[in-house]
Amino acid sequence: MIGAIREAVATLPAMNPALALGAMVAMLGGKTGAKTLRSQRLLERECARANVPAPSLGLTARMLAASHAAGQLAWGPLGFGVRSVALKAFGVPLAAIARVHVAERIAEAVGIVAIALVALAVGGHLVAAAAVAVLGGVFLTLRGKPFAIASGWALVSSLADLLVLALASRAMHVDVGVVPLVLGFLGISVATCVPITPGGLGVQEAAITLAFATAGIPAPEALACALAYRCAHLVPLAIVGGPALVTAWKRNPRAEAAA
Repeated sequence: MIGAIREAVATLPAMNPALALGAMVAMLGGKTGAKTLRSQRLLERECARANVPAPSLGLTARMLAASHAAGQLAWGPLGFGVRSVALKAFGVPLAAIARVHVAERIAEAVGIVAIALVALAVGGHLVAAAAVAVLGGVFLTLRGKPFAIASGWALVSSLADLLVLALASRAMHVDVGVVPLVLGFLGISVATCVPITPGGLGVQEAAITLAFATAGIPAPEALACALAYRCAHLVPLAIVGGPALVTAWKRNPRAEAAA
């Protein structure tokens, strides 16, 4: 295993810079951008219920970037803590913040399950196709338009994450089929749902390597794709999320005036 890691790291300088940049743009603009719109809908709903002003879309984007930076560069739960502190400083009640976090996790799960079921349906499984139809019916009957919209943006975010993995793999000159990509995405989602290691280090890479093995991709090449996928997250988050993480701790004059 040590040899595979060394071989994977040694191939990183051969990364295609254009595709690597594309993966970073897809991560920041697609994955994180869709999550920002998802969170904004839920924040607007909860702030309206609490009769407090909702954060602007720009502020939500900065808080989410700071949260992801803390989670990826340090530890997952720290990201939730950073955003909770920033929202509380803005004047959002803790109960509303907790409801937003729970709704985000549910919306994210809806997107992941939808991708999994559609992937199975495309594979010719009629039961899965029926499950997709049932899921669509449940989705349409959900009460509360903001949550339905948030779930839609969560699905877009998941699809963007698939694109990030595909571009990162191509950047390492590895042609991965659709099925291994979906398996890799699902593996990442399941393996990192419980924050075992800082930033999911090692767990995320193992999930991608095992998923790509189903397509006969050797471990060093699969691990190189996993490392490129991680770089596609770390580099933009260090550049954009780092400053956002610093400003997230600044006091909000509007909240202080209202206190």
